[in-house]
Amino acid sequence: MALVSTARPTRQTKFALILAALAIAWLARPAFASTYAAYVPLDSSIYDELDTLNDLGLADSYISEIQPITRVEAARIAVEAESKLSEMQDQNELARSCINALRLQLPDEVQWVEQDKEDNLPTMFHPVERVEGDYVLSEGKRQSLHTGPSGLNYQEGTPLLPNNDNLSTDQGNNEVRRWSGWAGIGGFITGYGEGALAGPLSDSPSQASRAQLLTGAVVVSLGNTAISFGQEEMSWGVSHYNQLSQSNNASPFPALRIQNIHPGHLPGILRYLGLYRYQAFLGQLNAGRTFSRPWLSGQVITFRTLPSLEWGIDHTIMFGGSGNDNYSALEFLGNLTGLSTGNSAVYNTNTRFGMFAKAYVPRLRNTQIYGEVLAEDFFLPFGKSIAFKLPFKGPSYTAGIYVPQVTLDGRTTARFEYALTDKEYAHHVDSLYWSYENALMGSSLGPGAWQVNFEIDRWLNLQSRIGVDVFYTRRAAIIAPTFQPLVRNTETGYGVALDFLHLPLEIGLLADSLGEMKARAGVEYVSNINYTNANSFRALLQLSFAFTPSWGGLVWR
Repeated sequence: MALVSTARPTRQTKFALILAALAIAWLARPAFASTYAAYVPLDSSIYDELDTLNDLGLADSYISEIQPITRVEAARIAVEAESKLSEMQDQNELARSCINALRLQLPDEVQWVEQDKEDNLPTMFHPVERVEGDYVLSEGKRQSLHTGPSGLNYQEGTPLLPNNDNLSTDQGNNEVRRWSGWAGIGGFITGYGEGALAGPLSDSPSQASRAQLLTGAVVVSLGNTAISFGQEEMSWGVSHYNQLSQSNNASPFPALRIQNIHPGHLPGILRYLGLYRYQAFLGQLNAGRTFSRPWLSGQVITFRTLPSLEWGIDHTIMFGGSGNDNYSALEFLGNLTGLSTGNSAVYNTNTRFGMFAKAYVPRLRNTQIYGEVLAEDFFLPFGKSIAFKLPFKGPSYTAGIYVPQVTLDGRTTARFEYALTDKEYAHHVDSLYWSYENALMGSSLGPGAWQVNFEIDRWLNLQSRIGVDVFYTRRAAIIAPTFQPLVRNTETGYGVALDFLHLPLEIGLLADSLGEMKARAGVEYVSNINYTNANSFRALLQLSFAFTPSWGGLVWR
């Protein structure tokens, strides 16, 4: 899917795109040295290992509210954590195991960081970075919502398996195969990608509908700034289960994206805000809407002001599309930045604005207390007589508490999280709703819902972790003119899920190549599913095996 409007572009729109490119180039200066920015897929165990190091107080510069991060940034955090661990009298064995796993997964990048050779790298090619095969057994009815051609429409890909890039499965036995690789050219141009083949075991692997490019982009690194274009996946916020703003619940979409590779400081007095990371993008969504292929622009920035405090803000706006693009070049830029959202009598927009924060309590074994609020579109507090807009319509919330060291060794953790979505969440009166290719782009709960999760995890040893998540979900039907069915019952779900993770380890029989394993099993009983009188028992079994070859890549000096 190309990043162009299906409507014929006007001279003003072309001019606006040129101005946007110039603005990105200005933000990217200065560029004294560059590196390769290959991003870590959001399903990688690297994030589990980094989170564990952060839970143990060893990753003071890790900012997890914006993902994905690059491989070299993950390596930098691993080196930082190892240095801090070596200064401690009591060596935590679990932390050492996670650091060793990161070293195995990121051998080249760790070497670059340790030897201060991150910049001016030779050309290299890693055609097979990771291969993964999944078996998925799925039973039960999918949750969905269909409010008409101009309203919100979606269906979950696999019950009990959200945030999976919308890899759809069918009832019964399914397979998922993933392959990823990357290449670096000239010391500052990176190309990376991850493809997938998903569907029932009975289907032919040659079926074109089963194959898809999950992520894939070309990245230009200018100093500490990475500018990429391609299929982009993103995750913003503090939630462990359902990110309100951006998540990988839907498929990655085509976008131009800019972000910093490593956290840094703002200039002048603003440096007292602490380390920060940012991300901004301009993308385009799918057809099949009243306003076909609307634009989507987003910006997020998050700070680690203190070792015990992280916070951030995010903003996204959906605008344009066929029949909704009656704007000038300056109005295009106003929509792009969110500084001006136009007049609904001429063209419509839909805006989201969010704030999130996470506080650490070191005296309570580094317990984390976090929360987030996301507002859906603007409203006029004084009526239409005064055109003063506030971005606080239809707020949705997430709040949680996480205890990473229930036991002193950090091997037992506990989490409680509550999420509430407003009836306005993801919804809009026209086709500017927050879904992509029939899947929700943020929280998998959808509008008018709330969920409670309680989870306990335990590291069985230094390599294996198991977790038990008990959850309760309630979804109330939203009111829309074309909403079907006419009977609107409240949907209620009770469920439990088990998750297993085995960190990567070297396999001697395969020339010390890395192997890792994940598994998930879950059951849920849902009454009045999809707001009807029907009930459904849903079940999931997922077994995942990943392989990283030891032969590395090809290097040209």
